[in-house]
Parts: sequence; structure tokens; C-alpha cells
Amino acid sequence: MPDDKGMTEGIAGRREAGAALDHLLIGAPTLENGIAWLEEKTGVRAAIGGSHPGLGTWNALASLGFRQYLEIIAPDPGQPGVQTIYVPGLRSFDRPRITTWAAVGRDLNTHFGAALPKTFSCEPPRPGTRIRPDGKRLAWSLAFPKLLGHGTLDGALPFFIEWQSNDMHPGQITPKGLTLKAFSIEHPKPKLVLQGLRALGLECAVHRATVMSIRVEVETPRGTVFL
Repeated sequence: MPDDKGMTEGIAGRREAGAALDHLLIGAPTLENGIAWLEEKTGVRAAIGGSHPGLGTWNALASLGFRQYLEIIAPDPGQPGVQTIYVPGLRSFDRPRITTWAAVGRDLNTHFGAALPKTFSCEPPRPGTRIRPDGKRLAWSLAFPKLLGHGTLDGALPFFIEWQSNDMHPGQITPKGLTLKAFSIEHPKPKLVLQGLRALGLECAVHRATVMSIRVEVETPRGTVFL
């Protein structure tokens, strides 16, 4: 169990989780299933984004506002047998659900790792690319900090993303109509989640529950809904 002192020696300058959010990941058994699920709930149909080569997944996206979005992620039929890196165990999902989230990263390739407290480990940032349906190339870097002995606490702790260019951020170029209103986390160990988030420079409402879940309130063409 990490000690409280180590947990408080985190990244300086805390951000509220809703403002720090880059995107939410909705894991689905198939992309078609995930797109239909979101459209039924919100009235917005996500647009197919593309494949993640070597990572076993492909996605569909819908904007949540300025530089924020929802990513529906599913096993890529073109990559059978490839481990789904972004969402481990995705091939066993029986229904869509929010699995984890990505926070806006800063200086991932330079200062991020050194700024983490001693209670976290983090492998070197992972570069990523994807070709959009219009042929344009997106590029980014990802960092996956893990709390020693606890990992990401079932996805309650985010990974971090830094885009090579914000000009083509998915939040600006994907189907619109959704706006994030509220963001909270439920977990069997709320105190540990809260400490971990604060060590990562984040603030968020965390409530006790029997299983981990990420609760978001979204304004949609069909009114306010919870995902």
C-alpha cells in the first residue's frame, strides 16, 4: 500500500477532471454495437475513425465539445487474435460501457515521467498514429502511469495523451451535439482513487461503490443523459 506522503508528492497544478479530460473510452464487443448504443441513448451517431495497427482495435468518435470526445473502441476484425492493448479483455465484453479515460498530457516525452511521485511507475511514452477515412494522418503520444501494487485501479486512473497537432483534434472534427456536463468516479476504494488522482495532478468526485464505474452526465439532442 502506498504511503500518504508518497501519494501527496505528485504533479503540481491540479486540474478538475472534467476540464482535464481529452476523451472517454467506451469499450464495445463490436463497433457497430457501440455506435448503435450511443445513438440510441443520445441521438448522435459516432463516425468511424479508423484502425489502430498492431493494437487490435478500431474506433468510432463523437465530439463532446472543444477538444473533448467520446471514443467507441472495439476489436478490429482485420486484426484477429491481436491483444487489445488500449482495453485489455475487450474481446470478452458483452455490452458497451465506459472503461477508462484519457487526460490531456503535457511534456510526455520530456518531463512527465520525472514529475510522477515515487508511488507510480510509468513506461516510456508510446507513440501512436491513425489514418483517418479522409486519408489524413493523426499522431499522438501516450503515457500510462500505474500506481504501484494497484495499476490503474480498474481504469479509474487515466492515461495521458498529447497530440502532435491540435488542429485536427477529434473533438473538433467529429459529429457534434454532445456536451459534457458532469464527471465522477465510483470505486470500492474511493480514498485510494482520490489520492491517486491528486498525485497525478487531478481533482474529481469519487464515490464508494461495489465496482468501478465512470459516470458522466451529457447534454444531448434528447436531453440530459447519463452514460
